[in-house]
Amino acid sequence: MDGLDLLRAIAILGVLVFHAPKAVHDAVPFTLRAAFAHGWMGVDLFFVLSGYLIGRQVFAPETDAPLGSQLRTFWMKRWMRTLPLYFVVLALYALKPWVVGTPFLGGGWHYALFLQNFSLPRDFVQSWSLCVEEHFYVVLPLLAFALGGRRWPAWAWLVPVGVSVLARAFYVRDLPPGEHLSTFPEFVAWSTEQHLDGLAIGVFLARTAPVWRQWPRPWRTACGIAGGILLMVAVGWHGALVTTTGHVWIFSALAAGFGAVLVGVETLRLPSWLRWGIYPTALLSYGAYLWHGLVVRVLERLDVRLGAWGLDLLAFLALTLGVSWVTYVTVEKPFLKLRDVLLARKDDVRGTVRAGMETQR
Repeated sequence: MDGLDLLRAIAILGVLVFHAPKAVHDAVPFTLRAAFAHGWMGVDLFFVLSGYLIGRQVFAPETDAPLGSQLRTFWMKRWMRTLPLYFVVLALYALKPWVVGTPFLGGGWHYALFLQNFSLPRDFVQSWSLCVEEHFYVVLPLLAFALGGRRWPAWAWLVPVGVSVLARAFYVRDLPPGEHLSTFPEFVAWSTEQHLDGLAIGVFLARTAPVWRQWPRPWRTACGIAGGILLMVAVGWHGALVTTTGHVWIFSALAAGFGAVLVGVETLRLPSWLRWGIYPTALLSYGAYLWHGLVVRVLERLDVRLGAWGLDLLAFLALTLGVSWVTYVTVEKPFLKLRDVLLARKDDVRGTVRAGMETQR
């Protein structure tokens, strides 16, 4: 889907320019510095996309498969997509003391269990958002399949937005207003309960898709424009970096804005020349998100400079996407094929059992 691929590509490019090597940030013109400083919002866009895409799987037409089978299928699809490459990258971080002589700061068993976002991750920092995603993958099917959430009213899926707002409010209630969060040693602003907004908005859109997909094209375009305006207002109100205790509402506003933009661009069709660059960027976005921290570390350690910030940025993007392509081919794709084989075999077994039961009848 061109529109969703475009959003995914924008999200990962935003994250990459935000975390670009110091040589790039030191040299980038002032007029672009503000745009680079807003790149962190790509993570919130990823949350909305994930909630919508995974929500579409959950709200697909019901099957007669038993609950255990539905849960196993869902978790196999998600974990064979996300875990293999994560543990490859995590292994490299764990091997840093022997490979490059630097410690894996804050590393420990909690990284293997996706609990590092409840502490202060000092290495492999970007993995905090993957923790939120993995917790989402565990809970969503339990709510939807085990507790009958597929039949809940659509508004019920917005409750996690309120949960996150309250969680952030409780987090900052005893802190001095406007205080810089980095001054607090127990900095846990990345914990899962504080970042459910985007996922909830995405699931809500998946639940209500049969309605808004029937809207006339001008309505959906207007919704996308309204989302863009909301994003500009939110950013203008809170500033580029969420570093103070006044950040309670910003993530909810970003989630709502990105959700409205998603409605506006979902059916967008890109020209072939543009799709040629957007699709591979979107395809490699997961690998690029996991790898970019190590790529930055290598480039800064070697002090690689090509004489112009634009060339340095292109080299960083090309190297990150290149490494991501290698591991997509060697790690992600083989596990995706294995997943498809296992799921097909499971469907064959279920079909054979069903046919046998019909024969007995």
